[in-house]
Amino acid sequence: MKMPADDAGELSWLLFRQARVLGAAQARRFLSEKAIRHRVASGRWRQVHRSVYVTHDGPVGPEERRWVAVLAAGPAATLGGLTAAQCWGLRRYESHLIHLLLPARHQLRALPPGVRVHRTTVLSSEDVLAVGRPRRTMPARSLVDAAQWAATDEEHDR
Repeated sequence: MKMPADDAGELSWLLFRQARVLGAAQARRFLSEKAIRHRVASGRWRQVHRSVYVTHDGPVGPEERRWVAVLAAGPAATLGGLTAAQCWGLRRYESHLIHLLLPARHQLRALPPGVRVHRTTVLSSEDVLAVGRPRRTMPARSLVDAAQWAATDEEHDR
């Protein structure tokens, strides 16, 4: 997606920052329910989860899938493990799973297929990227978690 013009509205900038993926509550901040339904019915938007929309009609790529997972899981969700490491640039270890880290006591919402949740009681501010989105663990924490969560030394795509 190309960068919005300087005078673009808040919705355009939000869509740019979130790879053209919106949570339902975010969409309702800018549009009426009728306007949202019209965009879905006309095919301009797709409801990819009960609480998440992709606001284009093209293929859903890895960046969008990560946003769908985080928005579906809620504000406490953090990309972790191999998913976060891939965001940091790790190559040669591919996975179609999105790994999310959630607080141990967080109430789990229904998540889209292909999302694996891991729980933690310890996630310090030093372990999480302070800027940028979606939220993800820092490289060292990401790699340690990826190694701990792998079922085997060769696990790539499970």
